[in-house]
Amino acid sequence: MSKPTARNALAVIGLWSLSRAMAFLLLVVIGVLHIRLTFVGEVGIAMMWLWEGFPFDLFAILSAITLVSLLETKKPLVWVGVLAALWLYGEGMQAWKTLNRAWHTWHQPPRAADYIGILGQALIPALACLISGVWWTRRCAALKPTVT
Repeated sequence: MSKPTARNALAVIGLWSLSRAMAFLLLVVIGVLHIRLTFVGEVGIAMMWLWEGFPFDLFAILSAITLVSLLETKKPLVWVGVLAALWLYGEGMQAWKTLNRAWHTWHQPPRAADYIGILGQALIPALACLISGVWWTRRCAALKPTVT
């Protein structure tokens, strides 16, 4: 493995780890808002899960933009794909843990809205990472002056 490849791989892993930690801290900080929030109905249940996943969505976007800005490579989208795969892995494992939690900790068995919300919470960070990474890469390429 070459030095630039190792450096890029470590940058991806480091950004992913730091982003997840920062997202968790933001989730704790905005947890105070959850005290008075009431989610009603099936749509409300799904929105509750998406609201709890919002900090991870935000930091997935920020990590993709930071990654594209930091990397010194001609093909940053490959590394954005690796970062998105890490987001999918991390959030997928969190969803698996949430769904396989002992059922006695749930007040009632999970409904379809719970499954939809948890699936959305797991998929949206990876999709947001990919979309923002592609957008930022194209934006940076458009801003670079062409040599004639």
